[in-house]
Formats: sequence, structure tokens, C-alpha cells
Amino acid sequence: MAIIRRFPVLEDVLETTDISKHTVAEALRAWIEYMNARGGDEKRIGVRDIADAAGLPSSRVSNVLTGRQVPRRDELDMICLALGMGKDSRVKLQGLRLHEASQRAPSLRNESGLLVRTPDSESIAASPRLMTASEVRRQRSVQPVPAFGQPDPIQVSSVQELVLALKAVHVWGGAPSLRELERRSRTVLRRSTISDMLRGESLPDYERYVAFLRACGVDGHSLDTWVFVWRRLSALENPKVAPWLPGATAS
Repeated sequence: MAIIRRFPVLEDVLETTDISKHTVAEALRAWIEYMNARGGDEKRIGVRDIADAAGLPSSRVSNVLTGRQVPRRDELDMICLALGMGKDSRVKLQGLRLHEASQRAPSLRNESGLLVRTPDSESIAASPRLMTASEVRRQRSVQPVPAFGQPDPIQVSSVQELVLALKAVHVWGGAPSLRELERRSRTVLRRSTISDMLRGESLPDYERYVAFLRACGVDGHSLDTWVFVWRRLSALENPKVAPWLPGATAS
């Protein structure tokens, strides 16, 4: 479950109005210490608690908290939601992440001097030089999240918004016909089921939801994000269950 006890403000936690002086790791550790200090006799929040709540490996969370790695956008969102950060604090922390990633990333430009996106960065600057063959292979092997302009569901907060996001995924995936989606899903999906899903007002069946996303080309870390969003919405429909699921009660 989300391990938040109440919602502080990031500036209060860091005791400064200029959070840009901090790294992502420093901000997260300060947040955790802030919550632990106000937790009274409750169990202190540890790496395993955060990993379990965010659905991430403990080693990955540890690397993020110690500053050894800059988290991906989706990973940071999962950690922030698990810790119960409000939307404003999450947005500010994502800003820190972008700045830190750009500082750490290898600086690459192509032959024309244009910026080149690498797996480690979303914004980089450099003196002109060509990418090596190994850098090209590495760039092609890593799928950004969301992939290649793929709709991002992380801010979805209702079934209605999820349906709109699914329609956007269908367009992003090339708007395949219902017959083609049925074929790609190996009959997990039926044309009538897909049609109902894209105009429905209720949360889609989990298996068909995942099958639809896969049929539209969503996979890997991107699919993990969509699964997280479905679980969060499902939890919100069950008030007694919501407190036990990662990030379900975070705003």
C-alpha cells in the first residue's frame, strides 16, 4: 500500500524555497526522513517498504535513493505515489530528474550538430561529434517511456479518462481494425468486446485490457505503467482494498 501518513509540501520537507539545489536522491531521502520523524511509534519506512509499494526491485530503489542512478520518469512516479506525494511535489521532482539526467548524460550531437536523444537523457548538449556504432545500437535497444510519442496514462484518475487514453493508444498504434486487434490478441479480444471497451463507462476486464494494449504495440516498461494505472483505478472502486495497494490513495 502507499506508505504516506500525510501530505507535506516538498519545499517544507527540504526546508528551502529553491529545490533546484537538491538532487532527486536528496529530495526523496529528505521526504522519507520527514515522514519517519512524524511517524511516532510506527515502523520506519525502509527501502523494501518503498520497493514493495512501488512495485519496483529493491536494488533499483536503493540505487535511486543513494544517487547511483537517476530514475526513469515512470520509476520516479511510482516511488512518489508510493510515498504519497501530491501532484505538485511530483511535478517539481520530475523537474529535478530532468535536470540531473541532462547533467549526467553523455553529450552527443549528430553530424549536423543537432541534439541526439540517448537512453540516459532527455535533453543534452555537446560539442559536435558522430555517434559510434555501439552508441547507435544502445540507443535503438532502449525504449523510452512512453515509447515514441505513446500516450502517457500516469495522470489518469478516472475510468472516463482511461477510456480516452485507450482511444489515444489505438490511434498511436496505427488505428488497426477490430478484426486485426482480435487476430493479434489470439482471440482473447472479440470485436464486440473491443468496441465496448472503447465506449464503456466501466473499468475494462484486466486480461482484455492488457491484451488490447499489447495488440496496439504497448509493451515493456510502458505496459507496466498502464497496469499500475488499472490497478489504482480498480482499488479506488473498492474503498476497503485501496489502502493496501501501491499509490492507490495518493493524490
